Amino acid sequence: MHTHIQLSTGRVIGPGHPTYIIAEIGSNHDGSLETAKRLIDSAKLAGADAVKLQSFQVGELINRRWKPEGQWEPHKAWDVLERLTVPEEWHQELQAYCCHVGIDFLSAPFDPQRLTLLAQLRVPMIKIASGDLTHHSLLREVGALKIPVILSTGLAYLGEVEAALNVLQGAGCQDVALLHCVSLYPPRFEDANIRAMVTMQQAFKLPVGYSDHTPGSVVPLGAVALGASFLEKHLTYDKTASGPDHPYALDVPEFTAMVTQIRQLEAALGSGIKQPVAAEIPERIGARRAVYAKRPISKGEHISADMIKIVRHAYPEGIGADDADRVIGRTAADDIDEDSLLTWETLLP
Repeated sequence: MHTHIQLSTGRVIGPGHPTYIIAEIGSNHDGSLETAKRLIDSAKLAGADAVKLQSFQVGELINRRWKPEGQWEPHKAWDVLERLTVPEEWHQELQAYCCHVGIDFLSAPFDPQRLTLLAQLRVPMIKIASGDLTHHSLLREVGALKIPVILSTGLAYLGEVEAALNVLQGAGCQDVALLHCVSLYPPRFEDANIRAMVTMQQAFKLPVGYSDHTPGSVVPLGAVALGASFLEKHLTYDKTASGPDHPYALDVPEFTAMVTQIRQLEAALGSGIKQPVAAEIPERIGARRAVYAKRPISKGEHISADMIKIVRHAYPEGIGADDADRVIGRTAADDIDEDSLLTWETLLP
């Protein structure tokens, strides 16, 4: 598998490239096509690189009945999920709208029919939701398409991630990025475990990222600092709106601020080479010390410690503080005035 992923839209995901920021619309479209478009506009305005939907059919996702406390009963999420389903006919229209706006269109398929739909739309990447990491038959179908894949790993042990990667690779997929996620809504900060993302990168040598449900931007910024190549965060038009994903999503000003902070952080991370930046070079003179005459020194005098002082500024022609010991015992080649900068030319060899 590859350490970088080249998307059909031209973006590269991997170390050394800008963080690929995904605005997760999830269910926050509230069953409204116009709201979905509004969120796409907001994501673009906020600086996201992509928006992501969830492509499911409720009957292919959950059973009509469940037993939350040991007794079978109608599934309480059925009606909600049915209302929040993205209709098949929306997909092409929303993809076209994303193209018009200038943002990538992504989605997570939850069944083979929706996978086929996304493949027909030639999406640049397929997202596998955390809950489907062990859905190996779906993974095989995804892998056979040879489309880049984001594999979300919430709920998973490292061995389960490896097994899923083997299925995808065995089916023919060579471009996989791993998304660390805590499948709680929202999780506690102490559950975020950002370093697990680093563990996966070290174990599998693949691009890694973070799907975040915690409040604010602290965890996303931490993930970027630790090497996230991409980031997913829910976006809403109103955190108080009714719906399962609104409360822990970022609103547009918050999302915009997060993107700005990420770009600032990327700039601040730098190259990793320990050297002064160009703007620091003058400060090497002003902040560092050099050897100066503490009192007048006559030609022929042997320099002793009480004759010199080590103070700012360290002009290039002078003797730096790190060479002060080499001055002691040398002979003055000429008269040296008090407060004069000592140079090697003022001393005999």
